[in-house]
Amino acid sequence: MRKRLLTVQGPLQYITGYIAFTWQAASEPTEDTLLLYDFLASADAEGPIADSVRSLTANSSWKRIVHIRGDQMDALMRQRYADSMTGLRKLVGETSFDDIYLARDHVGHGSALLLNSYASARKHSYGDSFGLVGQHDAMKRLEQPPSWRARLRTLARRLLLGGPAPVPFDDAVLSLPIDLSGTYLRKVPLVVPPRDHVVRTLTTLYAAVPELGRYCDELRARTTDRGTHLYLLSNLAGSGLSTLENEVQLYLEIIRAHSRRGEIVLIKPHPRSSFTFLQEIQAALRADYQVVVIDDARFARLPIELWVGLLEHCTLVAMFSTSSINLKYLYGKEVVLPLDDDRIARFIFASGAEHVASGYRMMRQAMRNLDGWDGGTPLWSPA
Repeated sequence: MRKRLLTVQGPLQYITGYIAFTWQAASEPTEDTLLLYDFLASADAEGPIADSVRSLTANSSWKRIVHIRGDQMDALMRQRYADSMTGLRKLVGETSFDDIYLARDHVGHGSALLLNSYASARKHSYGDSFGLVGQHDAMKRLEQPPSWRARLRTLARRLLLGGPAPVPFDDAVLSLPIDLSGTYLRKVPLVVPPRDHVVRTLTTLYAAVPELGRYCDELRARTTDRGTHLYLLSNLAGSGLSTLENEVQLYLEIIRAHSRRGEIVLIKPHPRSSFTFLQEIQAALRADYQVVVIDDARFARLPIELWVGLLEHCTLVAMFSTSSINLKYLYGKEVVLPLDDDRIARFIFASGAEHVASGYRMMRQAMRNLDGWDGGTPLWSPA
């Protein structure tokens, strides 16, 4: 019996990871575990995010589904690293796996801990979004090097408690391979599941949540021939790219620029956001628009890639999201990207401006590249 572990940090990672997981299905019987961990969200959002992932598992057969909460991961990391690995294996319920699937190895404590705890397994990266890799190296080029004090503290902690060893991935199973570093996929073998497998898997996951289809029908019934815009919010303040006040003002400016007075405005928050500012946006727009905030607890954190019944009836505006690439790939849907240099300068911290600007350049070029992509090589990498 081959033991496999799929690890996810949110609902979009579940979709992307499940695509990779099922494409590399073993010929022998398997015993499969799903691990939810390191959501990088506020404590009040952790439960709803976990629930949104579980809602997608109805048509799959997991031996166990494990959720390691943020406070549990924090407690693990306060121990000697060897004890952290032992504690992780105990929480997961397995001492070894033959295969483990992770999006990445560098965000949060859990990914590196998993790679070290199950170092003998074959390790498969499925990337962020639908296949984003190399972002760690790309971000390091933008960051200021740590101070000597920070380096000294890191060294002292490692000497006292130990720390993770670098553990490479054996391959990268990416639906839409985007290498931000330009070097990642030179070192890690690339596997690209064909589009028909990707679409078939999305269809299976969509069928696992029939209530979402009915909810899409309800929203679609409210759209009009005058035009309906669906705005995909980001998580700028939560990502340290802006203040919450500036983030809200940015959204209000963009919505007023793209929707005419009297139109229906659909607003979908980012799955990791706390939703605390949605009422403020709704109140500011109520006098001029028919505002519908998609905050139903059953569906709001499900990725836009699954909202099949609604997408074709709306003009989509993505504030800062690689879903714009995914939606063109899956459905041929062109998505409006509304940020420009002026808005980035006014609403984004100077320290994050180049990150946002370069992300926008990548998204626009990747969407253009889809028109002639061969389906087997990187969709985008730096020139």
